[in-house]
Amino acid sequence: MSTWTQPTITNLLDLAESSLRECVTNLSLEATILRKERAVGIIPSVAGYHFPRESLEETVLVVQKKLEMNDVGNTLPFCAFNGGNDVFVDIGDKSWGVLVCQNYFGSTPSETGKGVEGGSIRGDRTLHVGDQFLSAGSNDFKARVVGTTAWIASPSETVELLDELAHLIDLQKTIGGSGSDGMEKDLVDRVDKLFEKHPMPSG
Repeated sequence: MSTWTQPTITNLLDLAESSLRECVTNLSLEATILRKERAVGIIPSVAGYHFPRESLEETVLVVQKKLEMNDVGNTLPFCAFNGGNDVFVDIGDKSWGVLVCQNYFGSTPSETGKGVEGGSIRGDRTLHVGDQFLSAGSNDFKARVVGTTAWIASPSETVELLDELAHLIDLQKTIGGSGSDGMEKDLVDRVDKLFEKHPMPSG
């Protein structure tokens, strides 16, 4: 990320914006272009308006292809995705966000062997919860490259998943004791089974 320069970011976003404008015109979308520091996208220009899903998917595919065919798209990582009722192009993607969190929350060298590697939390000890995995350019799908991902279809499923994790943590507090990594083996086995349900892809 330290090698990303503002001129390159600006060039990519300029190309993405012009591609989005073309899609808005060609697909007759009632859309407003929204430009941010490191993202650009389209949102409904009329309150309550919903874009046809096919138009959102087509926009993602067109913009993504145009960026991939340009040198700037091969210089910077980016993600074009359908947000449900908008389309955005972000600099970077969810895999970068997960990597940053793994490094930021990573443990100290004295805790090596407790799910960390060189001060970074390992992918098999990371759980990313995401719902954008079926749409074109799905941003959450990129997170699978660097960590275990639980696919959910609604906020209620996220709550169920967190409840299950909270139960396992409470169980550890109740049974007490410490194993090689500070948890009872039974609890470690239960957590491992949870991760097995949502495995990290190999290589």
